[in-house]
Amino acid sequence: MTATKKKVKRRIVWRRVLPIIAVPLVIILAITELPKAFHQRKTIDEVSVSELSVLELRALRRYSNEYHLEAARTKGIDRPFKSHEELLNDKYGYIIKYNLRELHDCKYYEIPLLTNSMPFLKKDAADFLDELGRRFFKTLKDNDIQNYRFQISSILRTEADQHNLRQNNVNATQNKSSHYFATTFDIAQTCFYPKGQTEPIYSYRLRNLLLRNLLEMQDEGRCYVLLETQTKCIHITVR
Repeated sequence: MTATKKKVKRRIVWRRVLPIIAVPLVIILAITELPKAFHQRKTIDEVSVSELSVLELRALRRYSNEYHLEAARTKGIDRPFKSHEELLNDKYGYIIKYNLRELHDCKYYEIPLLTNSMPFLKKDAADFLDELGRRFFKTLKDNDIQNYRFQISSILRTEADQHNLRQNNVNATQNKSSHYFATTFDIAQTCFYPKGQTEPIYSYRLRNLLLRNLLEMQDEGRCYVLLETQTKCIHITVR
């Protein structure tokens, strides 16, 4: 038998054998994977989440604003912007100069209309925020909970922003803020958006899950976290 005939014979054999092998594999794959595709994960109201422990609450207040400010000055931009106009007049120049990233709504978080801050962070801090989102989604999946986005309530502040905030916010410091340096952001404590929805729900259970992700990252030396009770926000500075 010539080599050409042998090749033709092998091809014929494989054409007959492949369907015999492939069909059972497709059936097995369908049986195991299709239920996962159609599985509806639970809402947060259907899941029990433990309250924060005394140790967790202490860890969330361990690092005062002085720690945040020192880290922000060390890692952040070299000076505060005086106003929104100053930044926006040369936005792309400052993005390049300070390695900034402009933030937008994404699958992990929602940014409402910001009145006293601007949606800019240094790239390292923006990358940290994305990683927080990934960890939070993994926590939700591990607990068979559907996806929820968290809300970012404050990001980069100018000196004018800080002045305006002092009128109503007892936690807004007079002449200094870690928010000046593009490494700090606030997350609304209990405001979360269900997948595919634009109206938020309010949940301490989701807050506790997110805070535990932040505590892990704080223990890794990645950030400082401060749970602010009066303003109902989570204050985070990336280290």
